Amino acid sequence: MRNSYTFVIDSDRTVHRLLLNGRQIAKFATIEAAQAEANKLASQAVPGTTLRFELDFKWTLTDLEIRAATLEWESGQPAR
Repeated sequence: MRNSYTFVIDSDRTVHRLLLNGRQIAKFATIEAAQAEANKLASQAVPGTTLRFELDFKWTLTDLEIRAATLEWESGQPAR
C-alpha cells in the first residue's frame, strides 16, 4: 500500500504557513522554522526522513512563494 504526504509552505512578507495534505498545520515567522517542523512531522512518519523543499511558485509583486515536498513510501518499505 502506498502512503503519501504532501507538505506545502505558503510564504508572504510576514508569515510562512505550513500545510500538510492541504490542511494548515501552523504559522511560522521564518521559512527555516516551517521547514524544521515539516521535517519533524515527516520523521515521525518515517524515521530518518529529510524533506527537500523546492520552489514551486513565486509572485514578485506580493512576495508570495510556495514551496512543496512530497513524502511517499510503500508500507513496510523505507521512504523514497
